[in-house]
Amino acid sequence: MDSLTQFVLGATIGSLTLGTTISPRRAAILGGLVATLPDLDVLLPAAGPIEAFVTHRGFSHSVIVHTLVTPVFGLLVERIDPRLAARRWLTWGMIWLVLVTHALLDCFTTYGTRILWPLSDTAVSWSSIFIIDPHYTLPLLVAVIMALADRSSARRAAGIALVLSTAYLGWTQAAKRIAAAKVDSALQAAGIVPERLMMIPMPFNSLLWRGLAINGDTYVNVYRSILDREPAAAVFVHSRAAGVPIPPGAEGAVAAVATFTGGFHGFERADNGLVLSDLRLGVPPNHVFSFRIARLEGDSAVAEPPVRLPRPYRSEALGWIWQRIFDENAPRRE
Repeated sequence: MDSLTQFVLGATIGSLTLGTTISPRRAAILGGLVATLPDLDVLLPAAGPIEAFVTHRGFSHSVIVHTLVTPVFGLLVERIDPRLAARRWLTWGMIWLVLVTHALLDCFTTYGTRILWPLSDTAVSWSSIFIIDPHYTLPLLVAVIMALADRSSARRAAGIALVLSTAYLGWTQAAKRIAAAKVDSALQAAGIVPERLMMIPMPFNSLLWRGLAINGDTYVNVYRSILDREPAAAVFVHSRAAGVPIPPGAEGAVAAVATFTGGFHGFERADNGLVLSDLRLGVPPNHVFSFRIARLEGDSAVAEPPVRLPRPYRSEALGWIWQRIFDENAPRRE
């Protein structure tokens, strides 16, 4: 999730657990700062843009690592505020809970999180909430504002906010199942039997979803709102092959992205180069993670050091999302 959401989640947990030991304000700030720590892995050097892409949410998001480092951080904050030493187990419990809920919340996004590193290098993705969703964040933000104001009701507000935000996560899983059934019916109506299918929440809401289906050298996008009534829907078929073999020297980059995305990756030709994209994040031509991995020379390619390409921006996309939630026939082109 985005940095603000992770901060307010940690701050709310801090306010709820330690608000009576230290002030609600200090507890919220402490919880928010602890919640920020896992995402500092973006500051670590990487061998290249693809390595940075596939290693984010790695060891720093592992619940095993969180358990091991909790005593270290616990002793550190006890030195900062001696009052916490008298509530050691509560303090350490807060730190552990803030770190672990950070990782678990990231598992609900499409990107994926290695929560069991080093026992498993597989990124876990339950893919039911967009990286920014105000419906999840707003209750937590209200609770944190009350804590920062040192309101006497801050602890109660924190408890309510956590119940509401957690219930919303549960709702996203239910909405995902509803949308998946509608995607299945649309694929059946189009005569498509996919090899792999995943559901992806569209930005800022849990009502509109994208079904991403892999079918040989093609991938298919199907957009379904949980409010849709018709069994059929428009399907958008795209090639995921560029028509050139992967050049020697680029196999490692391709294998890393293929493994990280679970096979939901594709190739295209762009600017006389071979481009490798994560098909899960963003839609054509707005893939969030695209890398030029080779230059084209006729019908062959020559590997080059990968370069992450800038993401095109289409301002009309957000307007279409709102329209499509309520209108099954909202026009779309890909």
